[in-house]
Amino acid sequence: MPQITRELLRKRAEHNEGIISTLEEITLHQEELESINEVLGMTCRKLKILYLQNNIIPRIENLTHCKELEYVNLALNNIRKIEGLQTCEFLKKLDLTVNFIDVDELEASIDHLVPRDRLKDLFLMGNPAEANWPGFKAYVIAKLPQLSNLDGVEITRSMQIQAMQRFPELESELRSLARAKRIEKQEATLQGKKLKKKATESRVVELDENENPVLVEDASDDEEDLRDQPLDPDELTDNTPEVRERIYRELAAQKREKAERDKANMPRERDYEKEQQASIETIRRKEEDDSEVKQKNEGNFSFSWDEESKPGMLILTIPLPRHLDSSLIDVDVHPTYVSVIVKSKVLRLRTLCEVKAEASKCQRAKVNGALMIIMPKVNAKENVLTHNLKYAQKTTSRIDPQGGNANPANARSTTNGFASSGNISAAASSRVSSTSMRPKKLSMQEQMIADAQAAAAAAATNSTKDATLLSIGTQKAPSSSAVDINNIVKRAKQENETGLLTQDNLETVFKKTSLIAELD
Repeated sequence: MPQITRELLRKRAEHNEGIISTLEEITLHQEELESINEVLGMTCRKLKILYLQNNIIPRIENLTHCKELEYVNLALNNIRKIEGLQTCEFLKKLDLTVNFIDVDELEASIDHLVPRDRLKDLFLMGNPAEANWPGFKAYVIAKLPQLSNLDGVEITRSMQIQAMQRFPELESELRSLARAKRIEKQEATLQGKKLKKKATESRVVELDENENPVLVEDASDDEEDLRDQPLDPDELTDNTPEVRERIYRELAAQKREKAERDKANMPRERDYEKEQQASIETIRRKEEDDSEVKQKNEGNFSFSWDEESKPGMLILTIPLPRHLDSSLIDVDVHPTYVSVIVKSKVLRLRTLCEVKAEASKCQRAKVNGALMIIMPKVNAKENVLTHNLKYAQKTTSRIDPQGGNANPANARSTTNGFASSGNISAAASSRVSSTSMRPKKLSMQEQMIADAQAAAAAAATNSTKDATLLSIGTQKAPSSSAVDINNIVKRAKQENETGLLTQDNLETVFKKTSLIAELD
């Protein structure tokens, strides 16, 4: 049967964040508890409200340290006598509905509550003494004048006066009923012992095949041992502590079987720390055996490199969950690579430059849980990331605006030199290579500027051609000082036919020849 344990108390103390030492209220009903053990009293000394209804507790005990109790609910239990509350000085309400307090223990039970002068509410409904003795309520009211309510009914001044007037008579009647009840119980006990003895004698001893004695129940015996027989749900049973205990034991067994089935069907609980240790040993052994360490990212972790915030240091930052236990993280730094194992997942990266492994250290951010691996460089003045950025910009500036390299040979040699550099990663090399071969896409503003520059160049070319034509047209014939305009126009038309002049240039020629004619 279940017992009161620290785990049970912590489970029922969720409203107090699982803290049981400062617990003031706890509910332990319907737990099939058989007793109040010392764990409750020793652990929960600040209790003020205690719910223990609907169990099979036979005695009130182990509440000595719970001196601040104000309300105790023990309804639907197997309590036969009120006891164990002598240190509960602040007790205001006690509920013992549907228990087994009979007339033989009623006087001692009520006497136990007389010193509890703060007690205002008492519930004793459903007990044998209340059901079988008409003077029960008057007796309780007379013995406990501090009560304000009995079984949910307010006690008036007239009720108290009447009860006090009848008290000597009620006390005498109770004592005679108690003597009769004790005799009845003794007879019932003797009868039970006789039945048990008869059941034992009805069994005979027989020998099995190996001549070993075996107890066999006599078939002629009509008495049946009901202890091992399950109860019929539709069968009416007696309201006795024994029957109730038997019912609750069956309920506890059913709950236990259900809990075992649910536990068997649940996913297997993983021991992440044990798995982490096994993974670390396997992975580190493999890294030592392999001559070439390859990069790997099994957990798809995001990461970033930084060498600007701390000069001379190479910092690897890995964002990790804030509540991830640091015991599930293992970091191993080498001069040329770093290996991180997070929950059995490997992140292995080559460092951008050679680092000092023995001087490296790890830190975790308290705000977001990010992991920072700070590695001092062997060459503190080496700045790999800045060098890569400047080199990429320099290579991009050599690209021809029309999409080709201004100097293909130089571009190829530069890219090869970038890729073969020992201080630059292969990923950066591939990025620069792809950038050097791809034409740059001009923006709208850059395209307009390029078109304007092309138009200006074309205009400059046309101006040169016009000057040439004018010089031809202004030459004088050797035999005469007059200008032969017809020859100039004819020559311009010939050049136009051969494609040397455009329509705009031709119009310019005609205008200038007209001007020459006017001057002549």
